[in-house]
Amino acid sequence: MDSSKASLARIKIKFPKQIWISEIFNHFPDIKMEISHFLPYDLERSIGNSVIEIKHYNLDSILEVIRNHSSVFELSILEMEENKAVFNVKTKDPYLLYAIIKCGVLVDFPVRVEDGFAYWRLISSRDRIDQLLTIFEQKNIKFELLRIGISPYNIEDDKNKLTYNESNILDKAISLGFFEIPRKISLEELANKMGKSKSALSVMLRKIIKKKVLFEK
Repeated sequence: MDSSKASLARIKIKFPKQIWISEIFNHFPDIKMEISHFLPYDLERSIGNSVIEIKHYNLDSILEVIRNHSSVFELSILEMEENKAVFNVKTKDPYLLYAIIKCGVLVDFPVRVEDGFAYWRLISSRDRIDQLLTIFEQKNIKFELLRIGISPYNIEDDKNKLTYNESNILDKAISLGFFEIPRKISLEELANKMGKSKSALSVMLRKIIKKKVLFEK
């Protein structure tokens, strides 16, 4: 396969035990869940922001478990029906997002979650996807590559292209270890090296990451 062409990989990934999703499926294995999106919220403290949809007959108990989990900073209900809830949750950011950012791989949301496994559709060149899977192996992230082939989607869209300045910022952040676990440089130190304020750099990085992670058809 030509590694320069866009590939679509379907991957089954096990959530780490310390993340609230793992605990939810331990207590409520029959829950139905989708992740609408997941992006950084607070880069300084490595907090991610997700919109989640769950379907179950015992929503109140599930939401209470999530609120009280040690990985959760904040939970806000966006929509509530008899057996369905849509909510925004801010949690400790796992390895997965930073690895995707480093490799330049797009995620095709929503992400279906079953039995504590996320079923991701990842879009990028074959080389970048292979690089991401290597990082997963190095970090002992449990995954299974279900399928990989040529992507039917065009990723050369202006929505996903970075400006020259954005590319330089991202390259600098990656090279200095901002997206490493553990992090090699703080947001403030990175901002100082780039001659920017911490708040301005945080806004720029979130904009860049949205372009490089969130795939929109």
